[in-house]
Formats: sequence, C-alpha cells, structure tokens
Amino acid sequence: MSMELNLHGEARAIDSIAALEQALQQARALAQCELWLTQATDAEQGPALCMLRNGGNAWLMYLSGQDDLSYHSLGDEEADGACSYLLTNGQVDEYPEAWCIDVEQCQRAFLAFFKTGGAQPAVIAWEAD
Repeated sequence: MSMELNLHGEARAIDSIAALEQALQQARALAQCELWLTQATDAEQGPALCMLRNGGNAWLMYLSGQDDLSYHSLGDEEADGACSYLLTNGQVDEYPEAWCIDVEQCQRAFLAFFKTGGAQPAVIAWEAD
C-alpha cells in the first residue's frame, strides 16, 4: 500500500511504516507545520488525515472523503483560548485550544491511519464538524 504525505507543501509517496516514521520525525523538527496523509492524491477525495502544529500545540482533522463528513480531534474540552497555525499557503488560522492533543498522540494516529488503509484512528477522541 502507498499513501501520499504532504509536509508543508512537499509531497512524497509513503509505502512503509519506516518511511512514515522518518517523515514524522522530520515534521517534529519543524516549529510549525501542516502535514497531510492521504490515500488519494486529492485530499478531498479522502480518506485524509491532517495535523496542524505550532510548537507544543497540535490538532488533527480527519476527512472521510465519501460522505463529506469531517472530524477534528478533541482534547481538553475546558481549555480556553485559541492557537494560531501557519498553513502551507501562508495563511494563519486560529483554532480552539480545546482541539489540541499531544504531538505523540498525533503521530500514533498517523501510524494507525496508514496501517488501517485510511480508517479514522480510534486512538483519538473525535468530534464531528
């Protein structure tokens, strides 16, 4: 199985857990990043998993691609405030800190997504958008 990984605008094929782990380490070295892992070349065709990260803050978005449903990770629901994220296109967006989860959790979700061929990772609490 092969998936496409796009790290802040640079796409590459991922055909093994080892290749994915290496890419996740590269992403972790960046202060901020937008990271996509997709089964199709177009994320909207899904399934797709996206992580936005700014330092210690990170959250995930899952797109099923079939039923147009999307989900975001759910962290501490009582967390106040928002965190800004730099997108690949240069835009800066803000999202609630309540969506933030640990970067390690995000990485486990990417591994689970790859291993299951694009299923929504069960290692994350999700909320429908």
